[in-house]
Amino acid sequence: MTLKEIFVGKTENSAIQLIRNVIVEATRIAINMLILWLMYYVIFGQTDSIDEKTYTYTTISTVVASMGSGIVNFIFSTIWVFHKKQKNGNILRFVVFTLIGAVGLGLNTLITVVLKDNCGINLFLSNIVAQIVVFFFNFFMRKYIVYTKMSEEK
Repeated sequence: MTLKEIFVGKTENSAIQLIRNVIVEATRIAINMLILWLMYYVIFGQTDSIDEKTYTYTTISTVVASMGSGIVNFIFSTIWVFHKKQKNGNILRFVVFTLIGAVGLGLNTLITVVLKDNCGINLFLSNIVAQIVVFFFNFFMRKYIVYTKMSEEK
C-alpha cells in the first residue's frame, strides 16, 4: 500500500477506505468540536458547572455539531472514500447515509451526555469517546449498506 494508493484514485480495498475514512472523520471531528464549542460556550454561554439547563444545552450543542459535520462527512465519503458518485440514487443514498448518521447521532448524544452530565467527565473528552464509538458504527454500516448493498441494486 503506497501513499498514492491511499490518497489518489478509486479503491475497493477496505483497508485503504478505512484509512481514508479516518482522515475524513478527523476533519469531521474537528468541525464537530468547533461547532460544539461555539454552541455550548459562546452561544449558550455555559461553563463546566452543571445546572438544570445543562442537559438541554449539551444536547442541542451536540445535535447541531453532529448535523453540520455530518454533511461534510457525506460529501467526502461519497467522493473520496467510496467513490460512488452517480446522477441517480444520490438522494436515496444521502437519506440512508443520514438515517445511519441519525442513529450514530443518538449514540453520540447519549454517550456524551451520560459521560459529561452523569459521570462528570469533561465535555470534550466525553465527546471524543462518543466520536470513537460512533466512528466504527457509522463506517461499517455505511460501507455495507450505503456504498455496497445500495450500489449492487443499481
